Amino acid sequence: MDLQRQRHLPWKSTASFVVIVASVTQLLTPHLLPNGPAVDIPMQHRPASVPVDPTNVSLRLASGKWHDVLNENAKLVSLTDVEQKTDDGGVDGSILTAKTTEIVDFGVGRPLGGKFDRNDCLYFADAVLGLARVCLPQIGESSSSPKPLVELVASRVKLEDGSWSPINYANDVDIGPKTGHIYFTDSSDIKTDRDVSGKWDTMYASKMEGVRGKRTGRLLRFIPETGEVDVLATGVAYANGVAVNKDETYVLYVSTFEVSVMKYHLNGKEGGPERILDHFTGFLDGLDCSFQIDICYAAIPSSLSPVVSAIFSLPSWVGRPIRSFLMMIPRTWTVKAVAYGGVAEIHVGDGVSPSRITRLFQDPDGRDLSMVTGVTEHMGKLYLGSLHNNYVGV
Repeated sequence: MDLQRQRHLPWKSTASFVVIVASVTQLLTPHLLPNGPAVDIPMQHRPASVPVDPTNVSLRLASGKWHDVLNENAKLVSLTDVEQKTDDGGVDGSILTAKTTEIVDFGVGRPLGGKFDRNDCLYFADAVLGLARVCLPQIGESSSSPKPLVELVASRVKLEDGSWSPINYANDVDIGPKTGHIYFTDSSDIKTDRDVSGKWDTMYASKMEGVRGKRTGRLLRFIPETGEVDVLATGVAYANGVAVNKDETYVLYVSTFEVSVMKYHLNGKEGGPERILDHFTGFLDGLDCSFQIDICYAAIPSSLSPVVSAIFSLPSWVGRPIRSFLMMIPRTWTVKAVAYGGVAEIHVGDGVSPSRITRLFQDPDGRDLSMVTGVTEHMGKLYLGSLHNNYVGV
């Protein structure tokens, strides 16, 4: 009996020490937590996933990828003269190269998701500034025409009590095909800042939101005719991708740290948000819906690491102080994303059949396509973007 106690005491002592230090740190050093301490996360709002199937490699070089066409500058480029090349492994046609032409220099900011409207105006979410717009010159206009101007159309939203709330982290955008309304997400009240190299670090802000657990994300709507912004949904655990269906009867949006797809009904009969799908193979990011068929797609940039799963499975009295402690460590020590790339094809429930994942395309170890953060469906093909890669997957 004494031997068993001695064998287990070191582990218990270490665990107790970590909890005590984390608890004291949370109570006595609030100045080290500029974004506030971690809060309780109810079980139904904690991230949960399903295991990754290592035999499903359907996303590996499915059609190819546009290679070395993107950079880290805030610029809009066009891709032309696409050609198929042979990669180093000798796989014919797996690499597509393209000529790039700079269309607009966005200037200061960190553009993320965007969509064009009927008038060739690109609405895009800027994680630093808010919702912005740039209208491209019409075909046939002379090269001497003035360069397109970037407009900041929404940086705050008026709440029901008359106060103004800043849009701290605009993330993704979609446009209603019927009304032209702009639906976009405000991921968190934590602002994006720069890392030690001077680059905007959107990933760090997202990690802080997830670890903190306050669910401050929102789904917003901008009406171009009036310039008004209204709040459709709140309490989202890092609001991310957004997509409108072809009839504009609902909007889908991602709650990243719940590993869930949410549905907001736009008609008066049903109204309000509901969770329609969860338990994916990893965290979710971008969304897109086809305008031809009732199918949508969700980007899965990373699977859940064992460390993350363990932290979020802890009881609140243990997990909360530990998560507060994690918010204070240097950003270079934070948990790194697991190498993975995936896209889930989604059937949204229609009253006859329930919502479900119909197909899963994935690169289970991220060998060819990893960190897929954006997906766009066009003419039967999926175009896959990423915050980290220097190519577009096709």
